[in-house]
Amino acid sequence: MHNIFCNLPSWIQTIAAVCLVVLSGVTLLVLRKYAADTKRIADASASQTENSQVPFLAVTMRVMTRDAPGGWVVQNQGFGPALNVFYSAYGGGVLTMVPLAALGVGSERYLHDQIGYALDQGAFEMSYESLSGLKYGTTVGMEDGQPRTQFHRPEKGTKG
Repeated sequence: MHNIFCNLPSWIQTIAAVCLVVLSGVTLLVLRKYAADTKRIADASASQTENSQVPFLAVTMRVMTRDAPGGWVVQNQGFGPALNVFYSAYGGGVLTMVPLAALGVGSERYLHDQIGYALDQGAFEMSYESLSGLKYGTTVGMEDGQPRTQFHRPEKGTKG
């Protein structure tokens, strides 16, 4: 018993060292979980920012007015500008992608002849980018005499 009391400072130091190792391990696990949660929150925040600025180009039929001709138009109905816009056009029986000026929110471009001819050939396609560089697309085809629009979101993790 006397031997234990003589070595008591060594025992206390050993027990304290073991407690510090256990406490450090627990702290490391908590910090690792905290870092993972922080990354998940950052990813969700970036996704919300992107969703609040997504462009959406749609093809609509505009009614003729005194100020503007009627016909097919491309209209940005999304929440952000559409950049690097390209649309499908047929020339001499060959499909090409033609550049179009950027479209701000709510703006439109008159493309009656190009859209009409593309729809007669099967489908009218557009590709464009958001401010963050993600690529989007819209495909319009005719089904039972009515235009049918498909919106294409980028795959996760892909940038233009």
